[in-house]
Amino acid sequence: MKLGTLSTQSFIFSRFTNSSSNTKVLSPRVTVTSSLLHRHFWNISPPCSSYHRSFSDTDLSVGNNPYGSPDNLNYYVPRRLKQKIVTASDAVELVRSGDTVAVSGFVTQGAPEAILQALGQRFERDGSPKDLTLLFGGGPGDYGERGLSHLAKVKTMPDGTEICMLKRTIGGHYGQVPKVAQLALQNKVEAWTLPMGSISRMIRAQSTHSPGHITSIGLGTYCDPDNLGGAANEAAKNSPLHPKLVSKIEFNGETCLIYKALPIDVAIIRGTTADSQGNITLEHESLLCDQKITAAAAKNSGGIVIAQVKRIAADGSLKSREIQVPGPFVDCVVVVDEKDHNELHGMSYLTNHSPALTGEIKIPAGEVPPMSLDIRKMIARRAFFEVRPNQVVNLGIGLPEGVASVAAEEKMLNYLTLSTEPGSFGGLPASGHEFGPAYNASSLMEMNQMFDFYDGGGLDLCFLGAAQIAKNGDVNVSRMSSDRLTGPGGFVDISQSTKNVVFMTPLTTKGLRVAAFRDSLSIDQEGSVKKFVNRVFEKTFSGDEAVRRGQKVFYVTERAVFRRTADHDTIELVEVAPGIDVQKDVIDKMEFAPVISPHLRIMDRRIYRDRIMDVTCELFGSLVDRCTYHENGHTMYLNLFGITLNTKDDVEWFMASLREIMRPIVQKKGPVDMVINYDGFDISKELESFYLDETAKIENDFYQSVKRYTGHAFKRAKLKKEMKIEDWNPNQLFDEFDVDQSGFLTREQLRNGFFEKFEIRLKQNQLDVFGNKIDRVRFVHGITQILSTST
Repeated sequence: MKLGTLSTQSFIFSRFTNSSSNTKVLSPRVTVTSSLLHRHFWNISPPCSSYHRSFSDTDLSVGNNPYGSPDNLNYYVPRRLKQKIVTASDAVELVRSGDTVAVSGFVTQGAPEAILQALGQRFERDGSPKDLTLLFGGGPGDYGERGLSHLAKVKTMPDGTEICMLKRTIGGHYGQVPKVAQLALQNKVEAWTLPMGSISRMIRAQSTHSPGHITSIGLGTYCDPDNLGGAANEAAKNSPLHPKLVSKIEFNGETCLIYKALPIDVAIIRGTTADSQGNITLEHESLLCDQKITAAAAKNSGGIVIAQVKRIAADGSLKSREIQVPGPFVDCVVVVDEKDHNELHGMSYLTNHSPALTGEIKIPAGEVPPMSLDIRKMIARRAFFEVRPNQVVNLGIGLPEGVASVAAEEKMLNYLTLSTEPGSFGGLPASGHEFGPAYNASSLMEMNQMFDFYDGGGLDLCFLGAAQIAKNGDVNVSRMSSDRLTGPGGFVDISQSTKNVVFMTPLTTKGLRVAAFRDSLSIDQEGSVKKFVNRVFEKTFSGDEAVRRGQKVFYVTERAVFRRTADHDTIELVEVAPGIDVQKDVIDKMEFAPVISPHLRIMDRRIYRDRIMDVTCELFGSLVDRCTYHENGHTMYLNLFGITLNTKDDVEWFMASLREIMRPIVQKKGPVDMVINYDGFDISKELESFYLDETAKIENDFYQSVKRYTGHAFKRAKLKKEMKIEDWNPNQLFDEFDVDQSGFLTREQLRNGFFEKFEIRLKQNQLDVFGNKIDRVRFVHGITQILSTST
């Protein structure tokens, strides 16, 4: 099949005569760039007016030129050879044995299927290219034969020897590319599974010729060189690359990992529209899968970039702001014929095109269908109780997707910002094998940038699945046995950098059946496999590292809730479902005995009722909870986030309640300075005039001045960043942070206290100053320095 063949824009290998010099010139089908000159042989004429660019003989690989290459000869490329549109079969001829190939795409989204298919077909036909290094983050693949599975080829030669198309694979997730995973399991390739965010930034580091990506992500997990260093098989462990790929360094007093940047010989990317200069737009792509930095890394490595698109635009017609990959980055453009779009260039392997996922349109939100009251919903409901309004949240695939459904049912979805690691903000994330994009997303960003945001602590909360949970809180999601290979995806980045982490899993599996009965839980049939084990098969999350980082970590099941803190080396049972026997139904179904909290609580009975839980008021708090009075500055801070006034009675109630709060303060000290957050506030249009009249009366009676903000600006005003350090009493702050009145602070309490009180995110080296258990003396000694440098 010829893909993207445009007879007037492609060239064949042939000799032609230049009329002005009567000299024969060899013209390739592909576009000529400095990268491609090394991959083709030339016998080119002396300078003349019809040539536009010169290359010295040192630019060419002389050994590959069967026609010879005279010394001191300048080479010139015809201007009309700038066309970059080629067929898929011609494009893949540029890939050489031993190349490192990076491929864009995420799970089932954005696969350059035509190029991958053609590359696999070339190997089946010629036995070349072989011994490739494959570098990928989230795929792409269809969980079967397509995507990167096209490259999982082994060919038996006439002499009976086997050659493999791949030599090594470095990926974030292998679940959707099972044939590649199978090669790794058979030890036919060197294979590593690394955090997706680290792979994304390894590629970016290569684009700048940096030595690698330096981060604390992966410490204490199987990615740590002290453990496996990310190696997925014995071939990887024995590879000369292994000790270099992930190494441990000390930087500014902190222990970090460096993920080595690798030169990229070939980048295979996908877009929507191209012109003949190679400019690429992505308007029909559901995600921005690092096409730009992957292309830049290849070009700056001296490699080539092959881009697959679905249509061609006239030169100069693409708007500069819409071009995501500039033409100079791209060497070859493969255009998929319209009749082949479904097979070779669908938005994903499941959906040909969805404008609501690509951001072209927003569809009516409608109602998210409520889940039936099964075990998935029970777990999602309990997890949902950790949500607070106005948070930025990441939902993992599988059980965590249920949190979005519960949030919609409880009318809270509009008050959260859901995000996904490949770059979507807002909207409702797609689920199942379509995971990655979001319906009605408010914005899209490149995957490497999203991981920058995540790793920097941008997430307030994450909900993640768990395949195994160990005694000390370690979690495994990346590999369950020696004969199964999955990889972590974005799990390591997300779980290690988020302040509040909720893992979701049934207590047992394989045959488990439960039912809700009279506001309680009954176990109809127990699962045959325990998920809380003495030791996980592979450590994707470290409980000890979470304590060191000061994270707040919960493990939520249908019948019990656990947490890991600095108080114990073993996870602690803090909640149990109504109707459940702690010993028989919980402890006996684990491979170890958890610590039992002295304050063990019963899980909320509303979880097990087949109707809406109606928890909105609890999550938002009362009007009294929303008012914060600072006596020193005689200032009142009022947070209206999430308040909706639909009727005149609502407005009257609101104003009356506010008067009751303000009256005693004003009577004592006079009118106050008012600072109000209007982010997330809503009122029916027909009530606006009435509301403004009532607001004017309140202002006249109680306000000295009023400032109105939204979101983060309100928080900054409330925190009074201009405060003096002597305005705060360290001993008083210690008592405030010591919520359980134990006389000691954990890192979790310290981190949460600083953020909630001052909106300061403590860095790892700041936490290390305090140690793990902080008494009053240590706290008073350290807090003055931190506040004085952060305010």
